[in-house]
Parts: sequence; C-alpha cells; structure tokens
Amino acid sequence: MKKLTQGLMISLLLLLAAPAAQAADAAMNTMVNIVIHLNHFPSDEEIATLKDISESQTVSPGERTLAGALMRLKHTVTDEDAAELKALEADDSASENERKLAGILVNIAHHPDEEQKKELQMILMSGSQ
Repeated sequence: MKKLTQGLMISLLLLLAAPAAQAADAAMNTMVNIVIHLNHFPSDEEIATLKDISESQTVSPGERTLAGALMRLKHTVTDEDAAELKALEADDSASENERKLAGILVNIAHHPDEEQKKELQMILMSGSQ
C-alpha cells in the first residue's frame, strides 16, 4: 500500500510539473522562431507575445530576461540588455539553451547570420535544456 501511495504521489507531481515544462518549451521555441525570422526588430504582434512571456510566472527568470531583451531589440540589443544577457550567458544555473540564445542576442546585428540561424535551429531540435 505504501508503494502504491508513493507511486501515485510521484505520478501526481509529474502531472503537475508537465504544464510548466511545456510552457517553458513553448516560450523558448517562440522566442527562437522570432529570432530566426527577425528583420531589424520584432513585429508588434511578436512584441505582444514577448511581453506575455516576460511577465509570465511559468517560465524561468532567464526566459523572462531573454523575452524582455528581444522585445526591446532595435537592430541590436540595448546596452542594459546586453549586460544582462552576458550575465545570463555566463550563469551555470541557466539552461544550455538560455545561455545559447543569450549569446546569439548579444551578437545579433539587424538579423541572425547563417551561423546563428544554425544554432537557433539546433535549439529548436534539442527542446528546452
């Protein structure tokens, strides 16, 4: 009986954690797709989506930082955002994909180059890590 109860508790915890993980994957995938198609700055619709991500409590602090920086990007990230992105890129507690996207955003000029697009595609293929 004790093992059954423990099994049910673990299953319940996994079910409760799954939506948060899916939200994080969705947020990262959304941001990566925006960057892949970026042309100087995000569209008004993309900015609204990024604002939602930056204010969401279901994504990580790193994803909120990324969404905010991308939302304010005009040809390049702001100096303030560049400093935050560099800190995120060096943060071992951030996910690998958060660090990669931070590095790409710091170095982007107007739109991603071909190498950056390859890195972004790799992030999409890897899921949220």
